[in-house]
Amino acid sequence: MVSNIKRFILFIFLFAVVDQITKLFVIYYFEIDVDRLNSTILFPINEYLNLYVIWNKGFAFGLFQNDINLVNNIYMILILIVIIILCIYAIQINRKAYYFSFSLIIGGAIGNLIDRFSYNAVLDFIDLHYNNFHWYVFNIADITITAGCILTIILELFFKEKENQNEIDK
Repeated sequence: MVSNIKRFILFIFLFAVVDQITKLFVIYYFEIDVDRLNSTILFPINEYLNLYVIWNKGFAFGLFQNDINLVNNIYMILILIVIIILCIYAIQINRKAYYFSFSLIIGGAIGNLIDRFSYNAVLDFIDLHYNNFHWYVFNIADITITAGCILTIILELFFKEKENQNEIDK
């Protein structure tokens, strides 16, 4: 039987690989020149979804686009610190649900970190919209990070209190 920690590492690997596969698919399908990170391609899927290929050279939501070297260095250091802290915390609390939520976050962070290291930018390509309202363009790693954060918040808000109540009742 696979231990919780092995499953945790497997999920991290799985989420990072799925993110990278989708990005490589977009790069090869649209024949993107990764040496020139100024590619912008709009490919409508339906009335709510486009593939809109852009390179995020900045931080979250495209902040600090002009300071690319500074941002990349800060970003990579911060992400490595967060990954280490989340791994330590997940192993310390040793609960399956937290392993899964943290593996979503860490796997997505590693996926974006690989882009940062490989291209000095993150490939974003999913454009959700309704009429003229467009959300920020994002990728699979952003989805897993967001889902992991939401799951962690739910676990902390609703299940942590139950654990504390069970300890009091004992």
